[in-house]
Amino acid sequence: MIMLFNCYSRFLLFFLACSIGFFINSIHAEVLVLDRIYLIVNSQMLTRSEAQDVAAALQAQKSSAEKTQKQMDEKLLMNLVQEMLLLDRAEALKITPGAKEIESRLDRLAENQPQLLETYAEEDLKEQLAREFKKHRVISREVDSKIRLESPEIVLFCKQQQRKERKVGLAQILLHGSDDEIQEKVKTIRRAFKSGVPFEELAKQHSTDSRAKRTGGKLGVFKPGDLLAEIGEVTTNLEPGKISKVVRTNLGNHLLYIYKEVFAEGLDCDNLKPEQETQFSNALYAQKRDALLNTYMDELFACANIEVKDPEKSGLPTSTSLPVVKKKNVNCQARRIMVLPQKKKKKKKRRKK
Repeated sequence: MIMLFNCYSRFLLFFLACSIGFFINSIHAEVLVLDRIYLIVNSQMLTRSEAQDVAAALQAQKSSAEKTQKQMDEKLLMNLVQEMLLLDRAEALKITPGAKEIESRLDRLAENQPQLLETYAEEDLKEQLAREFKKHRVISREVDSKIRLESPEIVLFCKQQQRKERKVGLAQILLHGSDDEIQEKVKTIRRAFKSGVPFEELAKQHSTDSRAKRTGGKLGVFKPGDLLAEIGEVTTNLEPGKISKVVRTNLGNHLLYIYKEVFAEGLDCDNLKPEQETQFSNALYAQKRDALLNTYMDELFACANIEVKDPEKSGLPTSTSLPVVKKKNVNCQARRIMVLPQKKKKKKKRRKK
């Protein structure tokens, strides 16, 4: 049975514990006079102090892959804009959580993270929980609701993943020479292969690898990911019994050939066990969701009115850190009026005379 999973996007939504400071006012009243608007996204506005709270949370989550200030600035602005786009969309869709929903979530928060209730005021926590509810409900309504999984898709996805994880017996013909010489040799090899000459014999005749006379070009059994990047990339999608395109590396020019495949044991994609079907449907659902969510957020971003105010000495990034999203095939006018479907008017039944 195919299950739908209501997981949240890793690049859109902060962990609540790290982001709970977002939009929470912790500055004295007399200082608030100096706080200024930093970011405007459609109907949503964000102050400098609120943006600095998010920046501090992101800094605490900083990974080794995000070392430069430029990367951190881009991630901060992207997170802020995406957050505000979802809240703006929630406002347009009139999505508002009920009091019971927020109380229920607050009870769960008190049970799982009681320290938060000691650190923040209850009303501030309720406000943040309401924001999270709105964002999640928008994604559920406009992204998750469009995802459908069929059994044939899961089987195909399984076979694709199985193929990626396979080991391959790889052979090659190594060629050296000028570009023209290489092209002529490749034409000769392909012509002979098409006429029925085995790849092994062609490797013995044409490969400049000294071992090819003895091995027929066979290199051994590998996972594509364990090979040189250029070779592994081509090998991943190469079908057995076919010669690859010419692959250039610092070792020369390679024609690749898969002479056997080794698949993981215990996996039959046409007859998946229940736990295997759940695993692959999970992974396929996540893949589809990421693709739809990326497209959805790009469309919202492309059609939004975004203004980054001068941050002055606040340490916040300028508008130059905003990503560029092209309005390719996006009908912004249609998106603006596409809010809630109009209710169909009930036709009054005509009374028979």
